[in-house]
Amino acid sequence: MILVSVIEPALKFCLVILFINLILRYLRIKSKLPVLGLRDISGNLKGKRGRLAAWSVLFFLFCYTGQVLTEIWSPNMLMVFNYEEAARGQNPNATRFNESYILSDQILEKVIERGCLSMSVSQLSQFLTISTPLGARKLDLSQESDLKISTEYWIHCSEMASLYQADPQKVLNILADVYWEEFTRNYAENDNMLELSFEELEGMEYLDIKDYLQMLANRLKNYLPGNSRESSSFRAEGNEETFASLSKKINNFIDIELERYEAFILENGLSSSRNTYQSRMQYTNRLLDTERKKNMAAHDVRIEAIDMYNSFMTRFVLIPTYDVDQEFYMSRTKVGVDYFAEEAKDFLESATGLVEAMERNSYADAQVGKSRASADVYSQADERIGELKAELENLAAQSRKLCDAYVKEKRDGYIQVSFAGPSVALGAVNAFFLTVLFALARGMLFILEPYYQEYHQERSAERKAGKRTGKKQTIQKERAT
Repeated sequence: MILVSVIEPALKFCLVILFINLILRYLRIKSKLPVLGLRDISGNLKGKRGRLAAWSVLFFLFCYTGQVLTEIWSPNMLMVFNYEEAARGQNPNATRFNESYILSDQILEKVIERGCLSMSVSQLSQFLTISTPLGARKLDLSQESDLKISTEYWIHCSEMASLYQADPQKVLNILADVYWEEFTRNYAENDNMLELSFEELEGMEYLDIKDYLQMLANRLKNYLPGNSRESSSFRAEGNEETFASLSKKINNFIDIELERYEAFILENGLSSSRNTYQSRMQYTNRLLDTERKKNMAAHDVRIEAIDMYNSFMTRFVLIPTYDVDQEFYMSRTKVGVDYFAEEAKDFLESATGLVEAMERNSYADAQVGKSRASADVYSQADERIGELKAELENLAAQSRKLCDAYVKEKRDGYIQVSFAGPSVALGAVNAFFLTVLFALARGMLFILEPYYQEYHQERSAERKAGKRTGKKQTIQKERAT
């Protein structure tokens, strides 16, 4: 097929040689042409028009066939990024998209390895080019509406790759597969948080185990709503679970199962190390109390500031305003009192939460201090921990199964790849234009041929006459000597 791709360049080269030959012949015989120009010598085409037409048709067929077969052998590949973030120049995980990564050395190395290509990365990169429909469009940066980000890219593999026993279309297919794998691995949704690890539970306090399991459960629960918003009714094949139903199960695990476990531990005052746990609770409460005092001090300062405000300044809080529909209304604007009141409320709520945490720690400290739990109770707690771990792991497995099915279906539409067919109309127009040039050059050569032959005969006669004159002079010189 490499010979097919050479047809059009070879014909263009012949066309250039033809025009050079025409120009040289014209310069040699222009003195012999009629004064009125070429119009009077067009009669020289009589008897040669059929041959000129045949040559032109043959030239057109060769040129058109060469273009079409070359495009079939080495087509352009269109890669379309079809996801919401692509229009903003981002990857699915909201990182910046970079089209140069498509033809990066990392990708090309894997293309060569998978395709068993006998070429280097630098050689392969010379055969591959990437362009975008927006690449040649000059954008007016002063107009925000003109700023566009392309989501379509044309990738072409030169037919010269055949010199290394490489099929251009096969190279593009491998490139599309490799890039899709790397793209989904590096830039698609990351579901690693659905992988749970319980190694840190070893040697952990019983109440701390509850907090740790709750943290893992919240991780699962916080991941699911994103997919649920996109497709709330999605179900994996052979499974009736949805994102909403799994979120409800995880909430029940946190609100019911973990709360029951905590109540059991507090009721029996279980602890792996009583003295250490009590000291930690007392130290934690001192830190919380310090933070509570800071919050209450900030709350009191803002209440004092509100009391110092002049009541006259708080009267004018309504201003005339027009909404987006040009409807008139009185808008309430905030003044300093409003901001101080909101901040005071926030500090009070924070201090109240710290008090609740301190009360819980004090209760746990007291329960552990007076605990006389037996070994059977500790065994029940350990057994319950194992059940909670198994239940949470089961929820994580269901979440992974559902998310994997959803993401797989979603990722299949991230990148769409297609190959452009041969441009029949454009190829015909291009071949016709080259044929017109060929017919023009060849026709002019037919017209100038009689004059060129006459010029050639005169030149031959002059050379012969020159030789005879030279011989006579030589003979005369010999006789004179």
